[in-house]
Amino acid sequence: MKKVEIYIETTIKGPVVKDGKYAAALVFTKSTGESEDRFVTGEEADTTFNRSILLAMIQALEKFTEACHITFHMGNSYIKNMVEAGNPEKWKRAEWRRTQGKEVQNKDLWELYLEKSGKFGHKIEFAWSKAHEYSGILQEMMKGEREDVG
Repeated sequence: MKKVEIYIETTIKGPVVKDGKYAAALVFTKSTGESEDRFVTGEEADTTFNRSILLAMIQALEKFTEACHITFHMGNSYIKNMVEAGNPEKWKRAEWRRTQGKEVQNKDLWELYLEKSGKFGHKIEFAWSKAHEYSGILQEMMKGEREDVG
């Protein structure tokens, strides 16, 4: 199983609704030990931090053609904690309702995440990181100062 590190950045931080951009660096480790970088970027009007992170994750997962061991690096503990606790699967079984009966926010993206993450049987892990080695490149890409180099 190939190992892939995915580093995510967004232009949104905290609990706000505004136009936002996101970018992800997909770092594939080849059998030779060399790494290959690929990038995805996107944007959404009137979005949130959680939506931007989920969009970046989904767009990154769409690039895979086989099962991989994936580690997502991001500064979003909510998404990390929800996936690690198995909540998306629980919400799906509960017809996208939380235990209090309220509808799950971002249901459309959680459904896509489950579809894309389950497509090849990926092993997925999360690492919380406020900043990482790809932060600068991804920030430049979101500002339009750097072309997609992958």
